[in-house]
Amino acid sequence: MMKFSRKTMVLFFVGILLASCKNDAETSKVEDQKENTTQENKKILKVTDTFSLDGINFKLLQNGDQAEIKIEAKDRVVKGNIKLSPPCYFLKQDGKVQSFAYPDVKVAHTLIVLGDTVGTDVKKYFGFRDTNDYSKICGEALQGILIKKDSVIVTERVLEEIFTCADPGADEKEFWDFAHTRETYKQSHNPKYR
Repeated sequence: MMKFSRKTMVLFFVGILLASCKNDAETSKVEDQKENTTQENKKILKVTDTFSLDGINFKLLQNGDQAEIKIEAKDRVVKGNIKLSPPCYFLKQDGKVQSFAYPDVKVAHTLIVLGDTVGTDVKKYFGFRDTNDYSKICGEALQGILIKKDSVIVTERVLEEIFTCADPGADEKEFWDFAHTRETYKQSHNPKYR
């Protein structure tokens, strides 16, 4: 049997102890990284606006710096995503969500979502004078939602650099424009795109 000196035995146990501590430190670092990643991925979903129409429920959400839309629509296919910067809101007139129908392109309801909201400086630039005006929600980008017999479509098209306030909303020409884009026109006249 081999005999080891006391000094060799102490060095051996110190080496094992140090190796063990190093593994614990590495495990701790990995666990810390996992925890940080999980915390970074956990973003708080904030509901910014809701609306229901014809049995379809819409929720506009803010997920960190991303806008999302949740659409609950039975018997309808949902297509598209919100491309706007949050927070987002439905355009309203006198507190009611604006909606226009365009039977010529088989659109039962056209809604518009406002995004890319702006602050006081931009509102001043566009002529806001009264202090009450500054509380209005305004933005510089619009995106359409088209409700058809069998589908709900969030348009690919986004109107940018168009200053609009959530209430009093927009002129009907903006709704007409979203409903009559080439994408919608093809879908209503060509069976291939329905």
